[in-house]
Amino acid sequence: MGVKDKDFISVGELSVGFSENMMQPTNRLVGKDFSLYSEGGKKYRLSVVDIETLKCVIEDGDNEEKVICAYTAVMPREDIYFIDFIVSYGETTSMSIVLDYRKKMATVISSILPAADELSIPIIERAKQGKPLTSVNVSIEHASMDSPWTEYTPKHEPTSDLIGKTIEFVYSSKDAYQHTYLNEDSYTWHCIAGNEKGLCDTDQCFYYKLDDKLYLFIWLEKVIPTAGIVIEDLDVMRSYGKIYGYESHQVGRVSNFPVGSYAKIINKVSSNRQL
Repeated sequence: MGVKDKDFISVGELSVGFSENMMQPTNRLVGKDFSLYSEGGKKYRLSVVDIETLKCVIEDGDNEEKVICAYTAVMPREDIYFIDFIVSYGETTSMSIVLDYRKKMATVISSILPAADELSIPIIERAKQGKPLTSVNVSIEHASMDSPWTEYTPKHEPTSDLIGKTIEFVYSSKDAYQHTYLNEDSYTWHCIAGNEKGLCDTDQCFYYKLDDKLYLFIWLEKVIPTAGIVIEDLDVMRSYGKIYGYESHQVGRVSNFPVGSYAKIINKVSSNRQL
């Protein structure tokens, strides 16, 4: 059986009912102000006005951008937060922040959706040009909290802990996916229940260790330009995060919605098999 037209549904279609198992927002950050100093020299000043509103000032050299926007925030573990909002006026850039209040550090992920001309480049042409197969761009910055970055500032490090594992994530009463973590920059997803049932693909990804059995996982899909950013807690077998992409199959309105899941490990295979 071949793949039918639009078997790969839009992010807007995917979002319907997908957030059933999301974590409840936290109000622990309300009223707080903090600054993040990135390893690359940017400064982020954030003020959490209330449970729905956040102010963000981004300083990059002589450039300054100010944003007042809606946001979401959850606390997967004590004093570890996942904050997410759309930062650009053109609504093509979202920002996700993993904030570790205890260690006074953060990881800032900026996800940038492609413009129409970039989106129209066929995958074969991207391969010929040596470009990533996905047209979604991501910037991952390490940052210190409330004091300038130094060479001694701790940061979330890349990890291979998940490689070789297959984990099933149940996002709602109708949506379930399996992830197989192949190597340091690729994973395969397979929808076993829901609107995309039977579909699968292998996409680019990134892994970072946040704490014992706690991981940041970022993936960038190439067929439908999508950024997924989640925190996976293998201690309580849950995940929390967001999915971001265009609402339809065309460049235009975006969909940026929170997700959560219940997880279970299906199996683990060795990544160092000898032939």
